[in-house]
Amino acid sequence: MSSASTASGDTIPEGQVVLSHLVNRLLQREGGNVPVERVALRVSDYADLSDQDAADLIDEGADAGIYTLDRSSGGNATITGVSPQGTEPKVITDAFGELQQDTDVDFRVISVVTDSINDALYDAGYDDFASLADASIDDIASLTSTLTESRAENLLKEARTHVPVGLRLAKTAATYYGQRIDPDTERAAARVTDLSLVTDSVGEPLYRSEGWEPDDERGMYVSDIGRNAGSPVTTGLHLLDDPDYPSVPKTATHPDAAYDALPVDDNGEVVPPAVPIDPRFQVPLDELIAKKLARGLVPIRVVGPRGSGKNYLIKYLCHKTNRGYQSIDVDRATEPEDLFGPLVPDGDVIVPRNGAVKQGLLNGDTIVINEFPVMQAGAAIALHRLLNEGTLLVKSHGELVEPHPSARMVITMNPPTREYRDSEPMNSATRGRFRSFEQPYIQEIEEEVETLDRQANSNDPVVDRPTLKKIVQFAHQTRENESWPTLSTRNLTILCEHIEDGVYPKAAVKGVLWGVAEPNQYPEDAYETLNDYL
Repeated sequence: MSSASTASGDTIPEGQVVLSHLVNRLLQREGGNVPVERVALRVSDYADLSDQDAADLIDEGADAGIYTLDRSSGGNATITGVSPQGTEPKVITDAFGELQQDTDVDFRVISVVTDSINDALYDAGYDDFASLADASIDDIASLTSTLTESRAENLLKEARTHVPVGLRLAKTAATYYGQRIDPDTERAAARVTDLSLVTDSVGEPLYRSEGWEPDDERGMYVSDIGRNAGSPVTTGLHLLDDPDYPSVPKTATHPDAAYDALPVDDNGEVVPPAVPIDPRFQVPLDELIAKKLARGLVPIRVVGPRGSGKNYLIKYLCHKTNRGYQSIDVDRATEPEDLFGPLVPDGDVIVPRNGAVKQGLLNGDTIVINEFPVMQAGAAIALHRLLNEGTLLVKSHGELVEPHPSARMVITMNPPTREYRDSEPMNSATRGRFRSFEQPYIQEIEEEVETLDRQANSNDPVVDRPTLKKIVQFAHQTRENESWPTLSTRNLTILCEHIEDGVYPKAAVKGVLWGVAEPNQYPEDAYETLNDYL
């Protein structure tokens, strides 16, 4: 058997080269460790080695520092680390795909690219996937007699998947950085907004601006997502006429988009939430909440597990109706003045300074208070008059505030279950003032797959749909087993981000499971079930 040379001049058996690179790929794909027995059984697919030969090479490699082994008390060995030897053999690359750091560009890895198309692309000046992905269909079509417009479109779409993610991230970061350039200094700068000075009000109802009747469907939110997609439902929640009002949630393509911008699909439309059905009312949640918002300043409570999309749904409704969105996180130290504003000296007098809640009510925003029950009782009680009568009495300011007619109030909280030990049950006197809804995780697998697909693959394909479906199916398993860490919809978007960064899907699932595990939970307990999916 031939051998490979190392920088020091030593030679490594070819079998060890193949074996070490096979282990490297398996460790990446499996997410951290792989049994020696599994490697020994698989190596014959790639090299002329028996399982015993492979086991012997692993033992020799462990002594030489190539492999890191973890041996159990029962004698079973698991490989937890490897230093790949030499250049990755073609047989491994063909089986597992190109490595991200590979510099040799072969456009024939794109399904529609033949030898003649590959040569034509090089002749046209394309020497890497990044330059090819930036081309237009007109640039590519007709480079050869077989390269039609439809084939060119598929070629460019697939080329984007081969652009190193680092290059895409750099372009995105540069775009965001450019939005923060100070025109006077031509340098990027932070932005600090004093909410008490933002006194502009939200827009007027669109029906007034357009001269329509108040019940004209064109001027209200129509629930046409989820179960209502085939039979849209009018909700009565009026659209406002100023989409440029500062606190209207922005799309990812907006010039002032920030990291919290709403994702868009290939058509530039905001990706809608995966809308669950309230388990008791059996009505889509966006329809229920929109109809309550249409009633004016009636307080709404949304209860749901972490990452189920509570805030995203409210942001989506605000974006679709051009309403201001103010999300406020509270804790046990929150006091009334944190909500309404303190008294501050102004020369020889003491004057009130508006806090986020008070100013948002004056401006007509939709105020969302997250984890409301953890606040001190005094802070919650200070809101009772607002919740009951629609007017805010700020005792320290000596003011009775009648909010802007477009102002709304929503609170969110986790259910007071074992998983959310820090969630306090709400005071019954306060709880009874709210219209309460439950937002569970999405029950329909296909619906959650569709939502994730539009978010993860909206710009460039990141994870294929069959793999995405397997990940969602496993996530649903975690939500049914209290002893496992729970994968929320938000966790799955992070998981897709890891895959985009070059992590294998199974490893990404394990990494996110580990990241969300409580101290009394062991993600390893779920790995055997994960093997059934990935």
